[in-house]
Amino acid sequence: MEAVFSPLAKARWSAVFSLFMGVTCLISAEFTPVSLLTPIAQGLSISEGMAGQTVTAVGALAMMTSLLLAPLTRHTDRRRILLILSALLIVSNLLVAFASNYLTLMLGRALLGVCVGGFWSMASAVTIQLVPQKDIPRALSILYSGVSVATIISLPLASLLEETFGWRNVFLLSAVPGIVSLIWQYAVLPSIPPRPGNDFRGMFALLKVRWALAGIAATIFAYGGYHSLFTYLRPYLEHGLALAPGALSAMLLAYGVANTAGTFIAGVLLNRHFRATMMGMHAALAVMAMILFIVPGSVVVSIPLLLLWGFFFGMLCVGWTAWIARTLADKAEIAGGLSVAAIQFSIGSAAALGGHIYDASGMSGIFLMASVILVGAIVLAVTSFSLYFRSTGKKL
Repeated sequence: MEAVFSPLAKARWSAVFSLFMGVTCLISAEFTPVSLLTPIAQGLSISEGMAGQTVTAVGALAMMTSLLLAPLTRHTDRRRILLILSALLIVSNLLVAFASNYLTLMLGRALLGVCVGGFWSMASAVTIQLVPQKDIPRALSILYSGVSVATIISLPLASLLEETFGWRNVFLLSAVPGIVSLIWQYAVLPSIPPRPGNDFRGMFALLKVRWALAGIAATIFAYGGYHSLFTYLRPYLEHGLALAPGALSAMLLAYGVANTAGTFIAGVLLNRHFRATMMGMHAALAVMAMILFIVPGSVVVSIPLLLLWGFFFGMLCVGWTAWIARTLADKAEIAGGLSVAAIQFSIGSAAALGGHIYDASGMSGIFLMASVILVGAIVLAVTSFSLYFRSTGKKL
């Protein structure tokens, strides 16, 4: 299965940045309710637990959409689909802003899940068609930095705006950058015809390719190892390291900045030394988790390691998308959909398993779990790369 790359001689960077803004708007909208659960619950006379289901709804619909969108729209211009999804993001924010009951709130969030799963699974495949092959890692790093930027701005900004304007106006204001993103994409995105093979038959055929299956499994382990620790990062900072509120906020901001830096550095390193960089980032994460297991509770040791943890995860996100671009560019939409579904599954599974381990053995168990899972990711990645070489004769 030979990769087919974009024939463009010149990169369409404005189009790439329009997708970056789309991702930033989507992920910001996904995370915003996390810091607004209490006022949303009070405003709609529901429990905070019910309000928290707005996040679950996004994840569930995102996973379903990521698997179904490409096969169900295999004859539709990708530009049109991205524009529709960007428009639905605006509708989602407006539905939540004007929600008078729980049903309308959940409808708005479910619609956002469709947008997140669809846009996210298709954006990577579109991005690699907007630039020449040599610029693909850089373009993907720009796209993925949207996640980091959204993480940095969404939680603190939403909380700040809610105190001044109320939670409904936070969602109204969120529609504004969504409108800008939609207009920008409309102006700069070219027509992007669908590629053949993006159907259910192509999806099942891809799952029979051993090196591709090993790579998807490695993606599940990689994200699972990261999120098993990240899910409990705040409790660890608050209770394990006893950070004061001001120091905690500064640490979370620094973590987001480190994560963003990792996405940009990844574009350079992956382009020059793909396999070594992929192995190195997974090994670094596994080693750091083991050091935290051996030396828990030390601020001097933990803070730098956690910042590096965020940095290397930024690289990891770009890395596995670049793997798709290098090996499955002709099946990028199907592979991207499977990847997004795998990531959603790994996040949910890691959080669930981590919850039991955290209750039983605290953060020590979490650190050990993360390290073991990441070692599994390394083994699966090596297996995938080796099988790919045997199948194609090409080294990654």
